[in-house]
Amino acid sequence: MKIYQARRAGFGLTAFTAVAAAAVLAAPQASALVQGIAVSGSTHYVDTTYTVTADVTVTSFLFKVTFTDNGTQIGEPVPVSDGKATISWTPKTTGAHEIKAVQELISSKSVTITVAPKPTTPGGGGTGTGSADLGGLLSGSAG
Repeated sequence: MKIYQARRAGFGLTAFTAVAAAAVLAAPQASALVQGIAVSGSTHYVDTTYTVTADVTVTSFLFKVTFTDNGTQIGEPVPVSDGKATISWTPKTTGAHEIKAVQELISSKSVTITVAPKPTTPGGGGTGTGSADLGGLLSGSAG
C-alpha cells in the first residue's frame, strides 16, 4: 500500500510540475505587449486635443488598449490596428499628466506630459489678415 501511495504522490508532483512549467512558458512577458507611448505635439495646452499612440507587438492585436490620464480612463478601450492603438486626449487641467497605455493589466507604458494654460491672443481675436494699411506713408520718391 505504501508503494501505491508513493507512486500516486510522484504522479501528482509530476503533473503539478508540468502544469507550472506550461503556465510559465505561456505567460506573456510584462513588457512584451505595449512597447511605447507617445503624445502628439511638443507643447501641450489645456482644452487642446492631442493624439495619444501606443505601439504594441504584432502578437497582441487581440487585446484592447486602455488609456488613462493620472489614473482616470480616457474614453473606451481601443483595439489595436497595424501594431498601434490611438485615442484623442484633451487635457482639462494644467500641470503634470501621467498618460498610460495598459493592455490586459499585464503590460503598460507611460509618459508624463506637462500641460500649460492655453495662451491668449493679444488684441482679442487674431482674425486679422496679417497685412496693414499704411495710409500712403510709403509714397514719394527716392532720389
